[in-house]
Amino acid sequence: MLHLALPHDPENWDPHQPPFTVSRAVARQIAETLVDQDPRTGEIRPWLATEWEADADSRNFTFRLRDGVTFSDGQPLTARSVRANFDRIVELGPMAYVGANLLAGYEGTTVLDERTVRVSFSESNAQFLQGATTQTLSLLADATLQRTPDEVARGEVIGSGVYLLEDYRPGEKLVLRRRPDHPWGSGAVDHRGPAAFERVDLSFIPDPTTLVGALVSGQVDAAYPLDVATLGAIPEDRITLDSRTGSGISVPLVPLLHRTLMKEAAVRRALNHATDRQAIADRIFQGRVRPATSVLTRATPGWVDMTEYLRHDPARARQILEEAGWQEGPDGIRRRDGERLQIEIRYSGSGSTYEQMYQLLQHQWRQVGIDFRLAPTTPAQMSEYSIYDAPYDLSSWSQGRNDPDVLRVVYSSFYENQSFFFGRPVREIDDALLAMQRTVHTGKRAEAAARAQRLILRDGYSIPLFDSVGTIGWGREVATIPFDAELKPSFAGARPAGQEKP
Repeated sequence: MLHLALPHDPENWDPHQPPFTVSRAVARQIAETLVDQDPRTGEIRPWLATEWEADADSRNFTFRLRDGVTFSDGQPLTARSVRANFDRIVELGPMAYVGANLLAGYEGTTVLDERTVRVSFSESNAQFLQGATTQTLSLLADATLQRTPDEVARGEVIGSGVYLLEDYRPGEKLVLRRRPDHPWGSGAVDHRGPAAFERVDLSFIPDPTTLVGALVSGQVDAAYPLDVATLGAIPEDRITLDSRTGSGISVPLVPLLHRTLMKEAAVRRALNHATDRQAIADRIFQGRVRPATSVLTRATPGWVDMTEYLRHDPARARQILEEAGWQEGPDGIRRRDGERLQIEIRYSGSGSTYEQMYQLLQHQWRQVGIDFRLAPTTPAQMSEYSIYDAPYDLSSWSQGRNDPDVLRVVYSSFYENQSFFFGRPVREIDDALLAMQRTVHTGKRAEAAARAQRLILRDGYSIPLFDSVGTIGWGREVATIPFDAELKPSFAGARPAGQEKP
């Protein structure tokens, strides 16, 4: 048995619904995708499909399914299964906004024969093949698809994965049981056949320090994801750590554009120059993360260095604010027309690493005359608002994906997503994001990705702070737990100590 601790209850392991790290990590073990992505080379590899081809303009994708694949309830995987899953994702709409974005322009799926399927789009969709490797486009059995989204969220999600859900106790643990009849595997994972661990117990330990303590003491065999700020307390002679820069969006602060102050480009631009990212990396994360240099992390294909918009330059920040009419008041905080330059963030997790980072930003921003108000609250209170009506100015989230198209999924105005742009189009940004999606030519697609990054940062639509890092740790009873291309653990490839590769 493998006993692994998570920082919180995933609560929803329907792969089509939640975009959150822990939820995606659990769903990845239960359900599988047509293709996978090699975490070392980025190459697209076979999984549930053994062959595939796209037409010249990437509008039609044909997949030939692996023979003999079954879901854990015995239902065979067929071309109709693929159609039913992709149709469901599109129908879920905002509830599956990541998947719906990956299927943008979806015209339908055609069953060519029992094991051959064609997925068609109204326009070129250059990102789709990589999108088909992500957990969001996993395939589920008919018995699951026939349930309502709420029933699936905490119900029996039936996939073709190497594990199946055996037990769930809210707030306490989730148990996965190995499928003995699983002879196939992903071409991106160095493993075939059933998993090495018969059972995986996932317990939930919210406090980062307690999570590390459970790992170091041997209370659990492994822990994921570990808070980077706690890694210094881990004895690396007894605990193996695998820590890597993630692909996707750099961890940002997000200006909420429905708020009066955040509508002002000068204020947003000043925040980027007032931020000392190197100090955040060194003081909050003990040098274990790298300062953000763009909207994308360095590990993401299509990343371009945009340091010119993110350079720590307090004098420049003051100049931008003064030119916009913000004058320093008697208490050092700037004012204009009687209004104080006061910006608020609300967050859950008092005493957390993020709160410490916000406190450091509070000090940095005050040096240029900005009052950064911190308002810790409960998760229940946070859930009362969306980013479209939140009564505060900044939010924080990230999104992982090993393709620059993650920018479109997050920053477009034309799909329901996490973006503050939804319903508030910025034409130049939309054009760049659509070009990246529709352009098949590799060089031109890279140019579109660079243009999108530049436009997002030029007017401060994002305040990237540091490149996200995925870290898993395990003790002496475990030989390895490999990452997939998006830094989710692969329990299929995990092995106990002393066991050779199959």
